[in-house]
Amino acid sequence: MVPPSVHRLTTSLAWGMFAVAVAGIAVALVLAAAEGTSWQPVTANTAMGIALSVCGALLAAQRPTNPIGWLLLTASWAQAASALALPLGDMIGQQTWILSAALILPLALLLFPTGRLPGPWWAVLAWALVAATPFVIAGWPAARLVWLGLIVAVSTSLALRYRRGDEVLRRQLLWLVLAVIANAWAILPWLMRLGPALVLVTSTLLPVAITIAILRYRLLDIRLLVSRGMLYLLLSVGVIAIYSSLVLFFGPTLNLETHLGAAALLAAAVALLFNPVRVRLQRVLDRVLYGHRRDPVRALNHLSARLDAEMGSLDDLLTAVRDALQLPYVAFRLQGREVAASGSAAGVLEVVPLAASGAASGELVIGVRPGQSRLSGQDMHVLSVLAIPLGVALRATMLSEELQQSRERIVAAREEERRRLRRDLHDGLGPTLSGVAYATDAARNLARSDPDTAVDLLVRLRGDIGDAIIEIRRLVEGLRPPALDELGLVGALHREAERLSYQEGGRPLTVSVDAPADMPELPAAIEVAAYRISAEALNNAAKHSGAENVRVRITVGDELHILVRDDGRPGPNGWSPGVGMASMSERAAEVGGRCEARPGPDGGSVEAVLPLKPW
Repeated sequence: MVPPSVHRLTTSLAWGMFAVAVAGIAVALVLAAAEGTSWQPVTANTAMGIALSVCGALLAAQRPTNPIGWLLLTASWAQAASALALPLGDMIGQQTWILSAALILPLALLLFPTGRLPGPWWAVLAWALVAATPFVIAGWPAARLVWLGLIVAVSTSLALRYRRGDEVLRRQLLWLVLAVIANAWAILPWLMRLGPALVLVTSTLLPVAITIAILRYRLLDIRLLVSRGMLYLLLSVGVIAIYSSLVLFFGPTLNLETHLGAAALLAAAVALLFNPVRVRLQRVLDRVLYGHRRDPVRALNHLSARLDAEMGSLDDLLTAVRDALQLPYVAFRLQGREVAASGSAAGVLEVVPLAASGAASGELVIGVRPGQSRLSGQDMHVLSVLAIPLGVALRATMLSEELQQSRERIVAAREEERRRLRRDLHDGLGPTLSGVAYATDAARNLARSDPDTAVDLLVRLRGDIGDAIIEIRRLVEGLRPPALDELGLVGALHREAERLSYQEGGRPLTVSVDAPADMPELPAAIEVAAYRISAEALNNAAKHSGAENVRVRITVGDELHILVRDDGRPGPNGWSPGVGMASMSERAAEVGGRCEARPGPDGGSVEAVLPLKPW
């Protein structure tokens, strides 16, 4: 963060340098008009100087810590100096534009877009540019060859950054590609001797592209312009190259200057090749710029390959989708909560519903590309194909996480139960048994010398043993209700119903249990859960509902259904679930079931569904 005082200073400096450059250019134009100097070199320096000064001032004022803006301003001074030197006949000054073209602009491209070198080794290239520039200005042929090699290296660095960069960096680099394409389009007619005016105009696009890429790279969908421009540039070059090759090869034989039919035949051959080549080039460019959105099968194959190579987490899955379709942001959302994401969310978001086994499994949130108001029809087509495996993957991952969480809860509950047993044994049963041991020793020692006291000790000892038995029964009851082993689930519920038949105060309560006569043997965990839930529901009805009748109904199929219904009425404050309801829900969830309680006009009900097949 630049302090306000420093920001004001750098802004003033930037616009001051801009004013100096513009003033120099204005003076150069006046002198050129007065001296009758050729308009082409002066105008070329003037156009580049104005473009560099405006773009440099904007960048330096808004991004003062980025050296690219200051480099562009320095280049504008070099162009202004070259423009001034032309009408004055200063040959040294006339060559200052080379400083801009040979050093400053390549350095700006090397630092693009952050103002930092891509890596420490690229500093060697930067210093090589600095070292080669004086020799290039001096006109040494060997130096120019070295400089061309350095420019190729700078271009390679941009290509590597595009290949390895994220969506933001790629969009910024595409603005430079667009400027290069525009210059190439201008060079073609210049090579055909149609004049340098178009080159003059398009040469100013490079600083403009640099500025837009750094400040406003989301201005529009730059890929569409790059795709179309590159396509027709390559086609134009290809047509010229093919036709020239055919003329060179067949020209001496066919004498094309006099045989117009032969020339037309060659042109027709080129025309026949045009459309297949255009379609092929368009596919390649679309794949580079847009990913696999035109080919759902290729997108699926790309997705599968990424998943096989990268363990297949949700983040890897989303990154594969984002790379395949060249999207800025992709995320999974489940019940309004983001569970995984790739990229940064900015701009317009669109939502694609996901499903697995016919049931909704979540949503795929897509960030629309900068410059677009919505996803294209091709995007939606590919996403509709990908939605099926993505929904299944999301569902599978969520189930896996739920299973892991369930295991963790089971382990935690087991350890907590062990801790409770240890505490109860150590603090309850342990001291009781220790006391029994000491009392037994004392009674044995007093058996001959003081039999009466020994008898009293044995009587107390019998009471302590009775307390120990009660404690053991309590511990066993906490592990598994003994009534289940003695009577089974239905019998244990009948005993609980008899116990609750009369409430405190003598008000009668009729409790009935309706269960299959041939109740199958249930898994131990399901049986305990069913008993605990039913007993808790019966006790809640007896204590809180004011009911006179409570009925327990059990049915068995692929699942165990429990329905406890009473005819009570809620109190004046209405009905609200308490600790007991939470306990029943947790017990059902532990075995993969569910439990719900709800009031009704004729009383309340508790319904539990417990699975049998997985057990």
